[in-house]
Amino acid sequence: MQFSTNAKCAHCQSTILNAMRSRFPNAEWSLDLENADKVLTVHGIPEDADHASQVLKTLEETGFKGAWLTQGDNND
Repeated sequence: MQFSTNAKCAHCQSTILNAMRSRFPNAEWSLDLENADKVLTVHGIPEDADHASQVLKTLEETGFKGAWLTQGDNND
């Protein structure tokens, strides 16, 4: 599952990844700052609206914004 974010720097990346790992400790997280959409990717949680909502809520709680990038070929 992937999300666009408004992260800008390594500190933003660290803050977001720490929050995600805390809320979803069994998932794998990465945040690509080189991508124009600053894509946050997760593997290991179901790709559904409920989990997407939880990820977006966690982003908001850390002071960031995001949007779920739905992809039909992503089965995580």
